[in-house]
Amino acid sequence: MAVTVTIPKKMTNGDELIVVRRKEYEQLQRQLYEVRDAMAKIRRGEKEFRGGKTRITVKSLTEIK
Repeated sequence: MAVTVTIPKKMTNGDELIVVRRKEYEQLQRQLYEVRDAMAKIRRGEKEFRGGKTRITVKSLTEIK
């Protein structure tokens, strides 16, 4: 049996509204946290690199392997 729910336009200010399962929402929240954390670390690393606070001991990418 399908359930129909009417949501007033005033509540969404005319924007589109989507519904997702809680499990999927929580997974998206975890992924968002991980991406934000990674991006913050990348920004911090780039800032330190520009400031000369890092040491590079590798001359080419083939040395990393």
